[in-house]
Amino acid sequence: MIRTQPVSFFDRIVAWSLELQLSRAAQYVLTAIMILAVGLGRVAFVPDTLPWLLFIPATIAIALVLGKKSGLLAVGLSTATGIASLGTVDQPTWLPGQQWVAASLFLIVMVGLVMLTAELRASLRRARRLNQDLIESERQAVERQAFLSGVLASSTDCIKVLDLDGKLTFMSEGGQQVMEISDFNEVAGCPWPDFWQEAGNAEARAAIAAARQGEARSFISKADTYRGTPKWWHVAVSPIAGPDGRPDRILSVSRDITNLRASEEERDRFVRLAENSTDFIGMARTDGSVFYLNDAARRLVGLDDDQSAPLVIADFFAPEQAEMVAREVLPAVERDGQWVGEVDFRHFRTGAPIPVLYSVFPVTDATGALIGYGTVTRDFRERRRADDDMRLLNGELAHRLKNVLAVVQSIIAQTLRGIPEAETASQNLSARLVALGAATDVLTGEWPRLAGNLKGGFRALRER
Repeated sequence: MIRTQPVSFFDRIVAWSLELQLSRAAQYVLTAIMILAVGLGRVAFVPDTLPWLLFIPATIAIALVLGKKSGLLAVGLSTATGIASLGTVDQPTWLPGQQWVAASLFLIVMVGLVMLTAELRASLRRARRLNQDLIESERQAVERQAFLSGVLASSTDCIKVLDLDGKLTFMSEGGQQVMEISDFNEVAGCPWPDFWQEAGNAEARAAIAAARQGEARSFISKADTYRGTPKWWHVAVSPIAGPDGRPDRILSVSRDITNLRASEEERDRFVRLAENSTDFIGMARTDGSVFYLNDAARRLVGLDDDQSAPLVIADFFAPEQAEMVAREVLPAVERDGQWVGEVDFRHFRTGAPIPVLYSVFPVTDATGALIGYGTVTRDFRERRRADDDMRLLNGELAHRLKNVLAVVQSIIAQTLRGIPEAETASQNLSARLVALGAATDVLTGEWPRLAGNLKGGFRALRER
């Protein structure tokens, strides 16, 4: 609260005169009118024995209110007015000798009084300015204190002041809340390093020792709140200089980074997962420029570790497939949220195609806006070779099975020739061969074609 004092009438007059804004001509006219009025009053009410009585306070008042120059003008006018009102034509020198002496003394004394009054006026002006500056400084200090108090109360950081021994002397309201302290008196005077365990305790003691030497330190460590809740903190410790410039107290600001630490640990787990994965994992921006590739991705396409040239999505494909990816795959990702299919990557050193299962998904920011594309792509070379080998094996197996069934068909035809019940036997054997073909369908994948061939063969046998 800003202190105020009662203002006297004289102070108000002086304050009014200091704020009075009159031109020099107006001041001189006002001075002349006042001295003339005083002169008329002297002639009317004051005897000649006291000719200068009214001019003294009037001149001093003019000097105090209007300043030194107006005061000196008032002195001259007062002297002239007094001489004019006292003199007579009967006197050879207009005034008796003693009156000239009195007028001279009045002039000299009044000039001195005007100079003193002008200096008093200047002192009052300076004092008033200093008082205003003091009031303004006090107002600003009060506002600053209120602002800082509001900041301390609103901050979620734990702001503490320690003595040079590291004992708690102050803790902000926000700090008490985040530290789960209901009454600061419960921890006032406690050694601050004792809140930290193991490595954190050593870091805290080292930071206090550095602050005593005028150095700032910071560290990250884990500490429990007053109620035992474990949290991670980022701590900044710095000295507070005293009037002599040497460290007088210590400031400690602790920020709760528990959630950030958990996010960083989770992010690190995903980074390690991506780096240790044997699948090709990469990310690119919406303009196609690639900004992340894991080690498996570089090995798959033959990229050197020191590859520094910027890459784009099209660099990983042959020209015809790069065009397909730009025309079909990326629009499908934006439209459907993903795209999965078999494509061929291009080996950067040999140019050979690399069969892969290409899975693409959108990468978005916190607002859900698309900022790029991600891919988890699996090397399909072994799978492609296995499929080729399987197709070759199935083809060979189907060929051999066809030969076997042809032999069986021939044996059946020879066996049933000339037997009256051949039609019924032929149908039974045909059904059994069809069942045999169905059993081998799992291995060859060729049963529909073979079954059609067998039915055609038995039909021809019956027609014979």
